[in-house]
Amino acid sequence: MVSLTTTITTPTNFVEYAKSIDVNDPTRTFVENMIDESDVMRAIPIMAAERGKRAYMDIASLPTVGFRGLNEAGNQGLGSFNLREEDTFFIDDYIFADRAMIDRLGPEGKYKQEKLKSTALAQFFSQNVIKSDNSANVRTPNGMQPRCSDATAITGNFIVNNAASGGGALSLANLDKLYWLVNRPTHWIMPRGMMPQWDTVARNNTLVNQTVAYAEDDVGRRIIKFKGLPILFGYEPDDSPDLLPFNEVASGGGGAVTSSIYCVSFREGGFYAIEQTPLSVMPEGPTVGQPFDSTHIKWDYGFAREHPKALARLSSITNAAIVA
Repeated sequence: MVSLTTTITTPTNFVEYAKSIDVNDPTRTFVENMIDESDVMRAIPIMAAERGKRAYMDIASLPTVGFRGLNEAGNQGLGSFNLREEDTFFIDDYIFADRAMIDRLGPEGKYKQEKLKSTALAQFFSQNVIKSDNSANVRTPNGMQPRCSDATAITGNFIVNNAASGGGALSLANLDKLYWLVNRPTHWIMPRGMMPQWDTVARNNTLVNQTVAYAEDDVGRRIIKFKGLPILFGYEPDDSPDLLPFNEVASGGGGAVTSSIYCVSFREGGFYAIEQTPLSVMPEGPTVGQPFDSTHIKWDYGFAREHPKALARLSSITNAAIVA
C-alpha cells in the first residue's frame, strides 16, 4: 500500500493532502470523506511536525525604530521572540466489520463501516479544533477555547457578548470588536444553530448594510460571509452533537444555554494543524478467533498557534435574533 510521506514539505490543506495520496490507497477515499464532512477540515492548513513536535517562534515584542541627529549613533533596537513547541497526539482506531455482513453485502458492508468511521473522525477532529483541552485530558492537544482566556480590553482575545445571567443575543458591535482582535483573520466559526439567524439578518440591510453575503466554497457548497470572511459551523446535522451547541454557561451565570463564536486566522504563521504520522488506513484482514475483518486507522496530529493574535473568542451568546 502506498502511503503519504512522513513529512509535509510545504504548508498545505486537506484537499491537497488527499490529492497527494495514491488513488489506489484506501486512505485517499477515507480522507476525501472526512473533507466532505467538515468545513473546518476544508479550511484549516496543515504543516509538518518533527519528532512529534512543531517548534516555532512567536513575537514577544517589536524592535524600536527612530530618527537620529547628525553625528549621533543609529538606533539599535531589537525585537524579541518566544520559542514555542506544540506536540502531536496519537490516534489508533480499529474498524471491525462483521464477516456475516461482508458475506451478505460484499465489500460494501466493510466500506459502510469505514465511511461511518471517517465521518466520526472528521467530527472528532473538528471538535478538537475548538474544545480540546490538554489540561483536562493529557492525551489531547489544545484547541482554540483553552487558548482564548485573555480578557484584557482592546488587546486580549476573549470578549463577553452579554454579561447578564443567561447571556444575550449576538451583538454585531461585539462581533466587530472580535474581528479587530485577530491578526489577518480568515474565518468565523459559529454555532450551526445560529445560521437561520444569519439568513434573517441578511434580509435586513438596515441592520447589516450589505456586510452579509452568500457565496460558494471551493467544493461548490453555499456559504454565508460576514465582513468578507466565510462562516464555518463544522458539519451537517447528524446523530452527534453540533460543533458549537448552546450548552455553555454565560459569563454572568444562569443555565447552560449559550454558545461562543470564534474568529481565527487559518494560515501559515497563524493557527494551523500539525502532523507527525500521516493519516493512514491499513486493511489487516480477518482477526484471529473472531468473526471480524479489521482495518487499522492511525494518525498523529495536533495544533499550533504561531501568532499570538491568531484567534479570539466571543462568549455568552444565546440563539436569538441578532442585534446591532
